[in-house]
Amino acid sequence: MTAASPAAAALAFLVSLALTLAAERVAPRLGLVARPSADRWHRRSVPLLGGVAIVTATLGVALASAAGDRRLWGLALGGAVIAAVGLVDDVRALKPQAKLLAQLLVAAGLLHFGFALSLTGFRAVDTLVTVFWIVGLTNAFNLLDNMDGLAATIALVAGLFRWLFFHWEGDVAGALAAAAFVGAVGGFLVRNAPPARIFMGDAGSLFLGFFLAGLSAGPGSSAYSRGLAGVLVIPVLLVLIPIFDTAFVTVTRLLSGRSPAVGGRDHTSHRLVAVGLSERQTVLFLGAVSAAGGGVAVLSYRAGLSYTVVLLALLVLGLVLLGVHLSRARVVHSVDEGAPGTVLRLLADFQYKRQAATLLLDACLIPLAYYAAYVIRFEEGLPAALAQFYASLPVVLLVQLAALGSFGLYRGVWRFTSIADVVRIAKATAAGAMASVVVLVYTERFAGFSRTVFVLDWVLLLLLIAGSRVSFRLFAELFRGRPESFRRVLVYGAGAGGELVVRELLNNPDLERMPVGFVDDDRTKHRTRIHGLPVFGGGEELERVIREQRVEEVIVSSSKIGGSVLESARETCARCGVPLRRAALRLE
Repeated sequence: MTAASPAAAALAFLVSLALTLAAERVAPRLGLVARPSADRWHRRSVPLLGGVAIVTATLGVALASAAGDRRLWGLALGGAVIAAVGLVDDVRALKPQAKLLAQLLVAAGLLHFGFALSLTGFRAVDTLVTVFWIVGLTNAFNLLDNMDGLAATIALVAGLFRWLFFHWEGDVAGALAAAAFVGAVGGFLVRNAPPARIFMGDAGSLFLGFFLAGLSAGPGSSAYSRGLAGVLVIPVLLVLIPIFDTAFVTVTRLLSGRSPAVGGRDHTSHRLVAVGLSERQTVLFLGAVSAAGGGVAVLSYRAGLSYTVVLLALLVLGLVLLGVHLSRARVVHSVDEGAPGTVLRLLADFQYKRQAATLLLDACLIPLAYYAAYVIRFEEGLPAALAQFYASLPVVLLVQLAALGSFGLYRGVWRFTSIADVVRIAKATAAGAMASVVVLVYTERFAGFSRTVFVLDWVLLLLLIAGSRVSFRLFAELFRGRPESFRRVLVYGAGAGGELVVRELLNNPDLERMPVGFVDDDRTKHRTRIHGLPVFGGGEELERVIREQRVEEVIVSSSKIGGSVLESARETCARCGVPLRRAALRLE
């Protein structure tokens, strides 16, 4: 198997690339092109039929490599049917009901070949879960195919991790199928990476989701029979991005009164571009998050869920915080605009929703930090210590929530979190840890408890809560890019006033300005950086910097800059055709 899988992947790659290049030429002649529309991201006509290349290469190589495996024939048959449905939809749009009915029938066909997720032990329930998993993931990848290279990149990452699990379990047919899938997707991605020369269409996106769902529900695979972690957590982690994007789009559209079924440029990828990433950076970022999910899946498989649940929870909470941050980005929505329903309108208008959400988050972080402290302290002896953890958790949770509230941590605004707020968090978490010890001394005599656990708990909780509070600032720094349409600004004065001007320009995209750096007459500040932006030199360098950095506006940040210095700067800007403005703090 070690030699067969790479060979299958290489062959599928070559076949897929050859068919993709052929499809680029054939599709325009057949009129099979994706044309720009209001609810689509691309702005030029792009050939379709890339999905046909993926399907043909995957199924052809997989069946040739493991032709005697019955489950693979079932998966191949279902994949071919679902791809055919997608191809018909590419040629002439099918109604959503028709596509859903076809997906349900194909999912039922997989059940006939023994595909099932053994989650509950009750056959009827497991059957419904399996059908939901197959249909849901099929449509999740269909929704994810909204930017050049995105769906293929995520499928490639998921396929690689899927192959790894089959390899560990010694499942030859599964490994060959996954290897063929990875090679076929890779061959297509060569031409689909931004800027894409060809699209996969619904034939490809539906096939990607269906095939990956089938690989995780195939019969006889012991890789997914190790309790909850194997049956549910690992498969979900490998396709975390499609699931997150589907949930994110559904929630944000419902909250704004729009139908989740109508297209729009408001997916996770579109919002990442809106906050400053390029298309290529967006694909790489989401691919990295997908790889992180795969990494946690690997650790869960090798070490057990009880030892990796902390990483799993952090990954999920990180995605939730990212979703909240991205929900504020301005994007082009679908044309279907409506009003939120009564329940959603009440949630949106609830005056204390921010405080309630913060309290709910802390109620998740406190047990997480406490559990992580037990994992670090007891390591292999963790199972024996869990009874004590569960018994003391209610006390720790209530006491630490009370401590956080008493220090006023539910009155702050996250995106303005400062050093003073972090100090307050440190005091609150320390008080909560000490108060928890005092309560346990009086209620349990602290018998059998480890002092080290509460020291670790304090440190971990401080890191988690402080990290959550500064997360919006971290996201803003990470996605600090600005569209090319923003005016490039040079700040004259690298003191406190200049720092304040740059901070406002970075944090307020409504100003539509992008700072490129500073000039300052204080030579000690030259070649230094403020907010990552360089101090290019003094006023004598102003004209050179304006021309080299393509500056479109100069802002004087300090009232101390005046007289002949200001007049010289004004003459230089006039000579370069660049306006000069003075920043002013006005109290009214």
